[in-house]
Amino acid sequence: MNESNLIRKIKKGDENAMDILIQSYYPFIYAYVSRKMLMDDCAKDITQEVFLRFLRYLPTYRQEGKLLHYLYRIASNVCKDYYRKMQYHEDISELDYMIEDDTNVHESILNQLKYEELMLWISKLNDIQQDVIILKYFHQLTFKEIADIHHIPVSTVKSRHTQALIKLRKLMKEGGFQHEKI
Repeated sequence: MNESNLIRKIKKGDENAMDILIQSYYPFIYAYVSRKMLMDDCAKDITQEVFLRFLRYLPTYRQEGKLLHYLYRIASNVCKDYYRKMQYHEDISELDYMIEDDTNVHESILNQLKYEELMLWISKLNDIQQDVIILKYFHQLTFKEIADIHHIPVSTVKSRHTQALIKLRKLMKEGGFQHEKI
Protein backbone atom coordinates (compact mmCIF):
# COMPACT_ATOMS: atom_id res chain seq x y z
CA MET A 1 0.00 0.00 0.00
CA ASN A 2 1.45 3.38 -0.91
CA GLU A 3 1.91 6.16 1.64
CA SER A 4 -0.82 8.43 0.22
CA ASN A 5 -3.49 5.75 0.47
CA LEU A 6 -2.29 4.79 3.94
CA ILE A 7 -2.46 8.41 5.16
CA ARG A 8 -5.89 8.87 3.60
CA LYS A 9 -7.20 5.74 5.37
CA ILE A 10 -5.69 6.81 8.71
CA LYS A 11 -7.33 10.23 8.39
CA LYS A 12 -10.66 8.43 7.92
CA GLY A 13 -10.09 6.49 11.15
CA ASP A 14 -8.88 3.15 9.77
CA GLU A 15 -7.03 1.52 12.67
CA ASN A 16 -5.63 -1.24 10.44
CA ALA A 17 -3.92 1.38 8.31
CA MET A 18 -2.38 2.93 11.43
CA ASP A 19 -1.14 -0.50 12.53
CA ILE A 20 0.44 -1.01 9.12
CA LEU A 21 2.12 2.37 9.31
CA ILE A 22 3.51 1.74 12.78
CA GLN A 23 4.71 -1.77 11.89
CA SER A 24 6.42 -0.42 8.77
CA TYR A 25 8.17 2.57 10.31
CA TYR A 26 8.63 1.72 14.00
CA PRO A 27 11.95 -0.14 13.52
CA PHE A 28 13.50 2.79 11.63
CA ILE A 29 12.34 5.42 14.12
CA TYR A 30 13.28 3.30 17.13
CA ALA A 31 16.79 2.69 15.75
CA TYR A 32 17.27 6.41 15.12
CA VAL A 33 15.98 7.42 18.57
CA SER A 34 17.98 4.79 20.44
CA ARG A 35 21.17 5.99 18.77
CA LYS A 36 20.30 9.58 19.56
CA MET A 37 19.30 8.95 23.18
CA LEU A 38 21.87 6.35 24.29
CA MET A 39 19.28 4.90 26.68
CA ASP A 40 17.12 2.01 25.53
CA ASP A 41 14.25 2.45 28.02
CA CYS A 42 13.87 6.07 27.06
CA ALA A 43 14.06 5.29 23.33
CA LYS A 44 10.92 3.15 23.44
CA ASP A 45 8.93 5.90 25.13
CA ILE A 46 10.20 8.54 22.75
CA THR A 47 9.44 6.36 19.72
CA GLN A 48 5.87 6.01 20.98
CA GLU A 49 5.69 9.77 21.42
CA VAL A 50 6.80 10.24 17.79
CA PHE A 51 3.81 8.25 16.54
CA LEU A 52 1.45 9.99 18.97
CA ARG A 53 2.60 13.39 17.71
CA PHE A 54 2.22 12.21 14.14
CA LEU A 55 -1.39 11.26 14.87
CA ARG A 56 -2.00 14.53 16.70
CA TYR A 57 -0.78 16.57 13.74
CA LEU A 58 -2.19 14.29 11.04
CA PRO A 59 -5.08 16.62 10.16
CA THR A 60 -2.59 19.31 9.13
CA TYR A 61 -0.06 16.91 7.53
CA ARG A 62 0.68 17.64 3.89
CA GLN A 63 2.63 14.97 2.09
CA GLU A 64 5.59 16.76 0.53
CA GLY A 65 8.12 13.94 0.60
CA LYS A 66 8.67 10.57 2.15
CA LEU A 67 6.69 9.90 5.30
CA LEU A 68 9.77 8.35 6.92
CA HIS A 69 11.62 11.66 6.56
CA TYR A 70 8.73 13.45 8.27
CA LEU A 71 8.83 10.91 11.11
CA TYR A 72 12.61 11.39 11.46
CA ARG A 73 12.01 15.14 11.80
CA ILE A 74 9.40 14.54 14.52
CA ALA A 75 11.80 12.13 16.26
CA SER A 76 14.58 14.71 16.21
CA ASN A 77 12.28 17.31 17.78
CA VAL A 78 10.98 14.89 20.43
CA CYS A 79 14.58 14.03 21.40
CA LYS A 80 15.43 17.73 21.71
CA ASP A 81 12.33 18.28 23.86
CA TYR A 82 13.30 15.37 26.08
CA TYR A 83 16.82 16.73 26.61
CA ARG A 84 15.44 20.14 27.47
CA LYS A 85 12.95 18.72 29.97
CA MET A 86 15.36 16.36 31.64
CA GLN A 87 18.34 18.73 31.49
CA TYR A 88 20.34 15.86 30.17
CA HIS A 89 23.74 15.33 31.70
CA GLU A 90 26.24 12.73 30.72
CA ASP A 91 25.41 9.87 33.03
CA ILE A 92 25.69 6.51 31.43
CA SER A 93 24.43 3.95 33.87
CA GLU A 94 24.46 0.22 33.38
CA LEU A 95 25.56 -1.22 30.06
CA ASP A 96 23.58 -4.13 28.69
CA TYR A 97 25.49 -6.40 26.40
CA MET A 98 23.49 -8.49 24.01
CA ILE A 99 25.72 -11.34 22.98
CA GLU A 100 24.46 -14.00 20.65
CA ASP A 101 25.38 -17.57 21.54
CA ASP A 102 27.10 -18.29 18.26
CA THR A 103 29.49 -15.34 18.36
CA ASN A 104 32.84 -14.90 20.01
CA VAL A 105 32.11 -13.34 23.42
CA HIS A 106 35.38 -11.43 23.53
CA GLU A 107 34.84 -9.93 20.07
CA SER A 108 31.22 -9.06 20.85
CA ILE A 109 32.17 -7.18 24.00
CA LEU A 110 34.90 -5.24 22.19
CA ASN A 111 32.52 -4.35 19.35
CA GLN A 112 29.86 -3.23 21.84
CA LEU A 113 32.40 -1.07 23.68
CA LYS A 114 33.58 0.52 20.43
CA TYR A 115 29.98 1.21 19.40
CA GLU A 116 29.13 2.76 22.77
CA GLU A 117 32.27 4.87 22.69
CA LEU A 118 31.39 6.10 19.20
CA MET A 119 27.87 6.96 20.34
CA LEU A 120 29.29 8.90 23.29
CA TRP A 121 31.46 10.93 20.92
CA ILE A 122 28.49 11.53 18.62
CA SER A 123 26.43 12.70 21.60
CA LYS A 124 28.98 15.52 22.09
CA LEU A 125 28.07 17.00 18.68
CA ASN A 126 25.33 19.60 18.35
CA ASP A 127 21.86 18.34 17.40
CA ILE A 128 22.05 18.90 13.66
CA GLN A 129 25.53 17.36 13.44
CA GLN A 130 24.28 14.32 15.38
CA ASP A 131 21.36 13.98 12.99
CA VAL A 132 23.58 14.18 9.92
CA ILE A 133 26.00 11.55 11.22
CA ILE A 134 23.29 9.18 12.49
CA LEU A 135 21.09 9.48 9.39
CA LYS A 136 24.05 9.23 6.99
CA TYR A 137 25.98 6.36 8.54
CA PHE A 138 23.44 4.39 10.56
CA HIS A 139 20.40 4.83 8.30
CA GLN A 140 22.27 5.20 4.98
CA LEU A 141 20.33 8.29 3.89
CA THR A 142 21.74 10.53 1.18
CA PHE A 143 22.64 14.16 1.77
CA LYS A 144 19.59 15.10 -0.30
CA GLU A 145 17.28 13.03 1.92
CA ILE A 146 18.77 14.57 5.06
CA ALA A 147 18.33 18.04 3.55
CA ASP A 148 14.67 17.22 2.85
CA ILE A 149 14.14 16.10 6.45
CA HIS A 150 15.57 19.32 7.89
CA HIS A 151 14.35 21.66 5.12
CA ILE A 152 17.86 22.98 4.45
CA PRO A 153 20.03 23.04 1.31
CA VAL A 154 22.14 19.98 0.46
CA SER A 155 25.26 22.15 0.63
CA THR A 156 24.43 23.01 4.25
CA VAL A 157 24.06 19.32 5.10
CA LYS A 158 27.41 18.58 3.47
CA SER A 159 29.16 21.36 5.38
CA ARG A 160 27.60 20.22 8.67
CA HIS A 161 28.69 16.67 7.84
CA THR A 162 32.26 17.87 7.30
CA GLN A 163 32.15 19.95 10.51
CA ALA A 164 30.83 16.95 12.43
CA LEU A 165 33.59 14.67 11.15
CA ILE A 166 36.25 17.27 12.00
CA LYS A 167 34.81 17.72 15.49
CA LEU A 168 34.57 13.94 16.04
CA ARG A 169 38.18 13.49 14.92
CA LYS A 170 39.28 16.28 17.28
CA LEU A 171 37.29 14.89 20.23
CA MET A 172 38.66 11.40 19.68
CA LYS A 173 42.21 12.70 19.30
CA GLU A 174 41.98 14.72 22.53
CA GLY A 175 41.12 11.47 24.25
CA GLY A 176 39.17 10.45 27.22
CA PHE A 177 38.56 6.86 26.29
CA GLN A 178 41.52 4.57 25.99
CA HIS A 179 41.50 1.19 24.31
CA GLU A 180 43.84 -1.42 25.64
CA LYS A 181 44.62 -4.62 23.83
CA ILE A 182 43.20 -7.55 25.74
